[in-house]
Amino acid sequence: MSQDIRSAESGLPGLDRPRNVFLTGVGGHGVLAVSRVIAEAALASGFDVRRSEVHGMSQRGGSVVSQVRYGARVHSPLIARGTADVLVALELLEALRHLQTLRASGVLLANEQRITPAPIGGLTVDYPADPKGICEGRVSRSVFLPALDMARELGDEKAANMVMLGAYSVLAPEIPERTWRETIAAAFRPRFRALNVSAFECGREATARSTGQEATR
Repeated sequence: MSQDIRSAESGLPGLDRPRNVFLTGVGGHGVLAVSRVIAEAALASGFDVRRSEVHGMSQRGGSVVSQVRYGARVHSPLIARGTADVLVALELLEALRHLQTLRASGVLLANEQRITPAPIGGLTVDYPADPKGICEGRVSRSVFLPALDMARELGDEKAANMVMLGAYSVLAPEIPERTWRETIAAAFRPRFRALNVSAFECGREATARSTGQEATR
C-alpha cells in the first residue's frame, strides 16, 4: 500500500534531495506506527511526503517493511536499492536482510533485539551468531540500541518502536524536535502518550550521546 501525502507550504528546511528512510522489523513490533509518525512529522514540517508499506506475514510475526520519502517534491514512495539514507531496523536479522538498501554514506539504526524466525515449510532458519558484527562490517555508520530493554524500564516493551523513532529524530534535524513530540502525542490515546513520548526521548538522548550530537528538549 502506498500513500500520497502532499503539502504546498513554502519555506521548507534545507534538503538538497528527498530524504529516503527504509524501515523494517517483524509483525507486531510497530514498524508501521514509526513510519506513519515520520510521515506525519515531515508533513507537519512542510515537506512533500510519500509512504509505502508491505504487511506481508505481519500478523504471524513475519517481515514488515515500510518506506518513507520526503523533500521539496517527491514523485514516488519507493526507495531504489542502494539509495536509502537511513535504515531503521527493529530487529537484527531484519537489519541484515535489508543492508543493501543503504547508500554508501547511509546510516543503520538497529534495535539489538533478536527474534528467531518461525519455521517455513517445516524448515528452520539459522540465526547468525553475530548479526551486529556482520552489520558493523558492512556499513559505514551504525547505531545500535537495546530498545527493548529501554522500553521495559519505562514500563512497556511495546514502546521499543518509539525508542527507535527517537534515534531517527537525531538524524533528521530538518524536522523540529517540537514537531516530533506533537506528532507522537497526536498518534496515541491519552493514557499512552506520556509513555511513548518518554520512549522517544530515551532513544533520542541515547543516540545523541552515541553520535556526539545534542538532543534538545
